[in-house]
Amino acid sequence: MPAPLSYLLVDGHSVMHAWPELRRHQVMAGKRHVARADLLQRLRHYQDMKGGQVVVVFDGTQAQMTEVREKEGLQIIYADSGSSADHILEKIAAKYGRQLPVRVVSADVMVGETVMAFGADWLSPEMLKLMCDDAEKDMRGHITKLTSRRHLLAWLGLSGASLGLPAWASQSGASLLNSRAIAAAARYSSERRGYALLIQQHGQVLHESYANGAKRSQARRIYSGTKGFWGFAAMAAVEDGLISLNEKVAGTIHEWRADDRKAKITVEHLLDFTGGLERCQILHEDGLKDRNQMAIQRPLLAAPGKSFIYGPSQLQVFHELLKRKLRKQKETPTHYLERRVLSPLGLGPQRYLPDAMGNPLMDAGFLMTVGQWARIGELLLRKGAPVLKPDSFHAMLEGSAANASYSFGFWNNRAAGRISPREIDIENQLNLVWNKQSWSRVCICKKAPADLIACIGSGYQRLYAIPSRGLVVVRQGQNANYSDGEFLRTLLGG
Repeated sequence: MPAPLSYLLVDGHSVMHAWPELRRHQVMAGKRHVARADLLQRLRHYQDMKGGQVVVVFDGTQAQMTEVREKEGLQIIYADSGSSADHILEKIAAKYGRQLPVRVVSADVMVGETVMAFGADWLSPEMLKLMCDDAEKDMRGHITKLTSRRHLLAWLGLSGASLGLPAWASQSGASLLNSRAIAAAARYSSERRGYALLIQQHGQVLHESYANGAKRSQARRIYSGTKGFWGFAAMAAVEDGLISLNEKVAGTIHEWRADDRKAKITVEHLLDFTGGLERCQILHEDGLKDRNQMAIQRPLLAAPGKSFIYGPSQLQVFHELLKRKLRKQKETPTHYLERRVLSPLGLGPQRYLPDAMGNPLMDAGFLMTVGQWARIGELLLRKGAPVLKPDSFHAMLEGSAANASYSFGFWNNRAAGRISPREIDIENQLNLVWNKQSWSRVCICKKAPADLIACIGSGYQRLYAIPSRGLVVVRQGQNANYSDGEFLRTLLGG
């Protein structure tokens, strides 16, 4: 199914106050028109390169709302004096949010929560800036190619030849996924109890479909997809100087100081699931008094750093460590996650499934639409920006000696580019007892690019990001005979 026309709704004044290069003009009465003109030009570039319809709404001073529609360009709305841009954005989201792909850009968290309740997606001004940067980078690349082509034609004496449209007129068509492959992948997913499928490439929504009774606005459990958000929060805490990856956990979790083996566990061990703790599946249950203390008390089954043991206990210990570190600044880990990760992505508070002490379940729990979950895919394409610096992002995805294919909530496909890769069903492997699992040379799909990164949630909830292809794919469904390798080969034509 072809994706319907997408809409990007922008609170103009909110963005102008948020972007430093525009804010310096906005605060000067005689320069405000410059800030507005610069913003509109950047949004025109974005729309030209990425498609869809961009609607910019400004607060106004006139008695009536006014509207300007540029030919094949922006739609610009000025609110009347008795209204506001926020109010107009919320009205549009309420009318169309559940019918069409609608994204709203605003720095106001209350506006974000309101439009998400109407089924629209919310983006921060910082995310919009990155999107515009990407579009302009693409545009410069296309212009460079066109210039080189003209030089070659001139040298051949063919500069007057009619050779069709410039490269960007086809939206990089040569690198976009094949429409037949997309349709085949969508069939593959829906026939295996798939509910929702979103495919984005180079910032364009190529496909969005809902099957087996699913609806566009319906948020669904992403299960272990939750881990990736906490993985980004952990690396943000490293950047902020709250923790270091090689520090001993017992330095903060004093209960471990008397245990010589647990005293060797580092923060990185916890985040890579190589600390050696019993996984303790009971931590997933509701009605618990204190998940963190239960996790701290789990026995050690393997030497730290030697074995991969996938389960909730190690992340709950990390939560307790971060909780104690944040006490000095009177902040909770969930608030830190919201401030450092979710808010920059235009996402609000999530379903945390807290215990009686307020400790969230770290390795599952979030409910998201495919569009919301895709935000972390876009973050992966941008090497962590605006949440992390590139060096921190790469460190987050390194993997461990015990399992090179996993780290901080993300699975990688690097083994696909090496000798004798083993394509396996990762969910099936995780269902084995930890000491029966084999993670040597494991890949997600032999025929997919080696830079593929995935979030894997129970029941075949999937997020795939392939930076080399500018591709983000989100799939939601139920347990069925689904294969990552088959789906990706179908989609990518491998």
